[in-house]
Amino acid sequence: MRWRSAAGRRAAGVVASALVAVLVGAGLFLGTGVSSARPELSDVGAWLASALNGEVVHANGLSGQVDGRVDLASAEGDALKVVQDGDNVLVVDETTGKVSRVDSTQLEVAQTGKLSAAGTEVVMAAGKAYAVDPRGGTVQQLDPLTVATIGTPISLEPPLGQAGIDRNGTLWVPVPEEGTLVQVNGAQKGKAVKVGEPGDPLTLTIANGVPLVTNSAAASAMVIGSTGTRLQVSLPSTVADAGTAGLLVPAVAESDIVPVLAPAQGALVLVNTSSGALTTVAVKGGKLGPPQALGRRIYIPNESTGRLIVYDTVAKKFEPEKVVTGKAGPLEVFVKDGLLWVNDQFSETALVIEKDGSGRRVGKYDEALGQKDTPTPLPIPTYTPTAAQPTRSAEQPTGTPTSVPTRSGTAQATVTVTATPTSTPTSRPTPTETTATPTPTPTPTPTPTRTPDPPRSVTADSGPGWMEVVFTPPGQGEVTGYSLKGAPPGADVTPAEAGPDGPFQFRITGGRCDQEYTFRVAAEYDGGEAVSEPSIPVRPCVAPGRPAGFTAKGKNHGADLTWSAPENARDGGVTYTLEGPGDHPAEPGGTGAEVTGLKNGQSYTWTLRARNEAGESQERAEATADLRPPPAQFRNANNDHRNTLIRPGPGPGGEAGRIPKGEYITMTVVCQQRGASYTDTDTGMSSNVWNKVESSRGSGWLNDVLMDTPKGGFPAAPLWECE
Repeated sequence: MRWRSAAGRRAAGVVASALVAVLVGAGLFLGTGVSSARPELSDVGAWLASALNGEVVHANGLSGQVDGRVDLASAEGDALKVVQDGDNVLVVDETTGKVSRVDSTQLEVAQTGKLSAAGTEVVMAAGKAYAVDPRGGTVQQLDPLTVATIGTPISLEPPLGQAGIDRNGTLWVPVPEEGTLVQVNGAQKGKAVKVGEPGDPLTLTIANGVPLVTNSAAASAMVIGSTGTRLQVSLPSTVADAGTAGLLVPAVAESDIVPVLAPAQGALVLVNTSSGALTTVAVKGGKLGPPQALGRRIYIPNESTGRLIVYDTVAKKFEPEKVVTGKAGPLEVFVKDGLLWVNDQFSETALVIEKDGSGRRVGKYDEALGQKDTPTPLPIPTYTPTAAQPTRSAEQPTGTPTSVPTRSGTAQATVTVTATPTSTPTSRPTPTETTATPTPTPTPTPTPTRTPDPPRSVTADSGPGWMEVVFTPPGQGEVTGYSLKGAPPGADVTPAEAGPDGPFQFRITGGRCDQEYTFRVAAEYDGGEAVSEPSIPVRPCVAPGRPAGFTAKGKNHGADLTWSAPENARDGGVTYTLEGPGDHPAEPGGTGAEVTGLKNGQSYTWTLRARNEAGESQERAEATADLRPPPAQFRNANNDHRNTLIRPGPGPGGEAGRIPKGEYITMTVVCQQRGASYTDTDTGMSSNVWNKVESSRGSGWLNDVLMDTPKGGFPAAPLWECE
């Protein structure tokens, strides 16, 4: 590793600045302008800390070459934190709290500032920056161009969790002591969203620009919207054992798949924030850091070895590890511009990886701009991936072979040959001499068959009504087939048993959503079986989506609601949350509910969402019912002796129309309403029920004794009450 003195670094910076000036001048002379004169810094690249030299370097992501270097003379040897958002680059000295703004055009420190307290973190995205003091519980906005504070600080209950900024520029701060996630906009404290119980360990990821909170105590992951939880996914119960140590998650993820790691339990859980589905696999290593996703692969830094553990989410297996430094040290892993960057700021090298898994090494101490050497290629690993090591079943033979065969895919027979001595006679034998008995031809001794290792990389997927187990076969030994252990009673396992050549997966249809299942895969051979380590548990269900066919049919003072289970939760185990006006169950059972206690003459809307043991989606179904009474056609009655007067209100006074004596007409009855009591002198019948009518003789109110309407109730079906 090369180290340069402060004077040497300053000289290199002067040379680099001079070269930049020459390039800018040439660009202006050629008419290309400043921006096109420095494409290395404006295209795909990232700033990386080099703490031993007290500097930051900019590396081109497409070549791995260093194309810019900025000296931080006062930071030599201190741990640095680079925070970058487009052209805004801030470097925090984690020992002194000094903040430096790097000018990418001049390759120099443009402004400096000082954080108010040791341990304060700087968060920057969407053009905004904040200083978050986890121990003091304060949040204050920063000007990313001047490193000056803006407004007054906001006080929250300490200690605070790792904060993040969403795509809209809102800062989200976990407050574990309150079990909430707090929104901050500038100097304004926004709404706190409940994401757990007070004291629960909370970790935050900004996934595709949206907050995702993981809670190890509740074993849950929640996608958060501005007004509350949009999706809640139940994580395997294994992660609840993470306790106060919490879970390891990326600070920012540019993928729908967010990896969640419980390092002490060796559980890697991949959360699909779009579908709510989970993939689980066991992983072991030394000191593991937060995982990160890029393309089809998950990368887990192993700070004990200076390597990356690589898991292919499509092939469902571990790939050979990638060497970063090959020695113990802190590894920072982040995704920027569609590339994965890995840096140990106390080493001279870093790594940049593309979506296809190929990588380039970055020599941080190489000279910038004038560098012509081809970047050092990645070494080819000669070891197996780090993964949970399986154990053998007690059923395998306990005998020990007399010789150790070569580890290969095909067992090779070992032949022992005893050489036949060649005799040189000293004299011709006489007839009385006996000829020596020849040495018998040796018989080949086959090497005992190599017992196969247990299957590896047992991955479990959750799905709507099914689970899937994928495994990596042993690398050696003669396997006669594979079987699955742990399937629930009555479940359909396909295939029932896999052959030695695969398929290396099983699909399990059935099981209960309110129960987790753990699986083992057995590699069978003549004489026994080698059984894998148990999988991380999964459920045969996913968080349900929007309920289907949600409809509301209005009735007098209420509505009848009906729906069907979500498309991805047809196998049962679903409960519902109903929100809206009127009296109704908040958590109705089945697929229907009655609403009462509403005033007629208006429209009402209800929302319905589903949940099960796998989680809860905020994809709400919506239904509306119009409670305006449905009109009906009826004739007037008891009009043989005098004219029938249509009243302007539900009482016997006034006149809004007149039906001549002896005339019977069909009219529209809009609704019924109780009013003043009326007695018909001809029939002696009385009623306080009035019908609101519309007719050719006028519109108004007629008492029920003067109408041929259904009797025996109020309102009398099919009529409704007016209000």
